[in-house]
Amino acid sequence: MSSDHQALIPNSNDPSKPFTIFHLHNAIKLTPTNYIAWKAQIQATLLGYDLYKYVDGSFPSPPASINNAEGTSQANPAALTWFRQDRLVYGALVGTLSQELVPLISQSATVQEAWNILASTYENPSRGHFKQIKDHLAKITKRTQSISEYMQAIKQCTNHLASMGRPMEHEDIIDKVLLGLDYDIYKSVIDAVNARDAPISFEELHEKLITKELMAASSVSSTPFPATVHAAQYRAHANTKHQHMSTPAPALLPTPSSNQVPRQQKPYLGKCQ
Repeated sequence: MSSDHQALIPNSNDPSKPFTIFHLHNAIKLTPTNYIAWKAQIQATLLGYDLYKYVDGSFPSPPASINNAEGTSQANPAALTWFRQDRLVYGALVGTLSQELVPLISQSATVQEAWNILASTYENPSRGHFKQIKDHLAKITKRTQSISEYMQAIKQCTNHLASMGRPMEHEDIIDKVLLGLDYDIYKSVIDAVNARDAPISFEELHEKLITKELMAASSVSSTPFPATVHAAQYRAHANTKHQHMSTPAPALLPTPSSNQVPRQQKPYLGKCQ
């Protein structure tokens, strides 16, 4: 996490032990549904800073007071050093919580107490919430979505389940992707994936489906007119042809020859007796 800020500040009580102060700007914000992912990131960071010992209880607070050489009690400088570093870790932890979760640990006396409260609250998600995500995943189909949108929706659900400690098997995820596709359009990809001996990766399947999606779109766009337009054009052409056949052009009509004399009609002479 290169954007996280970390620095050492001097410790007047024990100059050999400066305080570590840090802010996790790029940390996952804890919500009621992503505890597993949040814990993995925060735990790794605290281990890297050698501060996880304040969280897991392996470095408890020293006694608040000690006896000096004269046998009288006095404040223990080591306890003050421990307390200040513990508060710095607590402050960094609060910065990784979503706002509505901060009141849960606002009364914690130590960062270990705050950590345990969060674990007992969110480490074991309810069965109802898990079932809700599974049901949502089962209803996802491609329909009018693009391939990228469709697969992203599936990925979000499977990641959510993994963050709750219930990851799906890889082959089950691939089967879910194939099940929600239109078989008539993606038949070649579906058959090829099912025929493989080794399971295909999610990324490779995504690439193949995008290619098929583009080919299908190109095939549709290559048809210049819909069938209804072709039918309308055919009827218009047929009507025009019929008109030409039923009404001859004036130039084709027979014209009387100049050397032809029209016959004169004889007068009626009455009936022959």
